[in-house]
Amino acid sequence: MPRSISDPRQPSAPGLRGALSLRLAERGPTDLPLVLPVAGGPGALLSRRRCRHLASLLDPSAVDAERAGLRGWLERRQARRSRLVLVPDRATAMRFAGRWKLDLARVHLAPDLANPPDELISENCGRDAGRTQRMRPWYTT
Repeated sequence: MPRSISDPRQPSAPGLRGALSLRLAERGPTDLPLVLPVAGGPGALLSRRRCRHLASLLDPSAVDAERAGLRGWLERRQARRSRLVLVPDRATAMRFAGRWKLDLARVHLAPDLANPPDELISENCGRDAGRTQRMRPWYTT
């Protein structure tokens, strides 16, 4: 079961302070999915290992694609490093993917961001996320 948005360990302050507090709180080894909103960039400074389990919710009403400065950088960084980015519609996905250079293979539609699909999150960000079976070379078959 992924950690919900209302988790008390989540940073309350957006921006650098919230991102640093989340990074320090997430020091222990865990393979559970982590679901965070992109607004404010709270997951931007997570370790690379922890980003394998990060699902980000991109709400166009809370995030500005043209935002400059530290907060905009944190939001872009979190979206780029996330294993899964959930957006409410296709137009939002295309707009942010083009402006922020997001990998469209990681962007999925979720019409209701208040209730993200648990099955999709656990499938992409669960225990075995990032661990793929080693492919055998073509010449060994």
